[in-house]
Amino acid sequence: MRPVSAEFEPSQEFGEGATAGVAPSWTPNTVGWYVRLYGNYQEFGHAGKDIACPIGTPIVAPADGTVLYAGWTEDLPGTGNVRKWLLYYNFGGIVTVIQHDGWISVIAHQSDNNAVHAGMKVNEGQFIGKSGNTKTKTTYVAPHVHIEALVYMDYRTNVGAGIIYGRVNPDRYFGSAAIAPQGDVIKPAPQKESEMPKYARITPPPVSRRLAKGKTMTLVTDATNKATQNLATLGLGAYDVDLFLQGSGLKDGESITVQFFVIPTGGKPSGYFKEEIHGSADGTWQGRARFKMPILKAARLEATITSSQEDAYLEQYSAEIYAWEAGK
Repeated sequence: MRPVSAEFEPSQEFGEGATAGVAPSWTPNTVGWYVRLYGNYQEFGHAGKDIACPIGTPIVAPADGTVLYAGWTEDLPGTGNVRKWLLYYNFGGIVTVIQHDGWISVIAHQSDNNAVHAGMKVNEGQFIGKSGNTKTKTTYVAPHVHIEALVYMDYRTNVGAGIIYGRVNPDRYFGSAAIAPQGDVIKPAPQKESEMPKYARITPPPVSRRLAKGKTMTLVTDATNKATQNLATLGLGAYDVDLFLQGSGLKDGESITVQFFVIPTGGKPSGYFKEEIHGSADGTWQGRARFKMPILKAARLEATITSSQEDAYLEQYSAEIYAWEAGK
């Protein structure tokens, strides 16, 4: 099945936009302009199919299968530019990877895919997430869905045979009978209202905060360092919080530790989900920590960070918060 409604037109087909031999250009939004910015980034042509659609457009599974991965491409296993499933770590944003019969679908640039998780069985036409414009955790692309059909688990390319980096044209798997007529909408699998989570996004203004070695700092809401950030803003329920942090002054081999604390009203804090974010050669660092559990009594959810390096700095953080109502 086509992953999004046929009312949305393709914006780039498989194999289009080859950059081999294209001269750099100063003309914006041309292939030559992108070559000037990024180099020969698409030598053999586009390795998937792009469909332009507004952020939040429902995406459905193109066929029966098992979810292999649902998350940020930056968090994929591996090192270097190319990670697992031959994906560029700084390209796909929020991505869903599904194993089907004889092929793997990759659906990229989503705004969220919280409806699925690794190991989950999905049926053709089942709702798996929403379209978006994510590229990295801090950069974006024009709103669209990028769809790939990965059939060779090596880096092979044979343009004459229709193979680019192990991918083939995904149209062959949609099937003409499965593509809705123009204007028709492919509806996602029905969901009960109680299954839809509440949502909040927290993005305080960027403020540089020094992290002393071994000293724990609780995230605060503003530059005063007085108002502690509460991440449990959606009432009681099952919480799924993605906390994104970035900063500077953290070298290779050094790390910061992120930990969540649930603090019941009138009670003692309990720590959960300790995770490490590592530095880099140039001192910049960024990463994600996740909290995923129910909060069934009145409580605050706070996060602390502890640096292994003197004079590291937290520059910015944000949080995506989902909560399913308690008892539903």
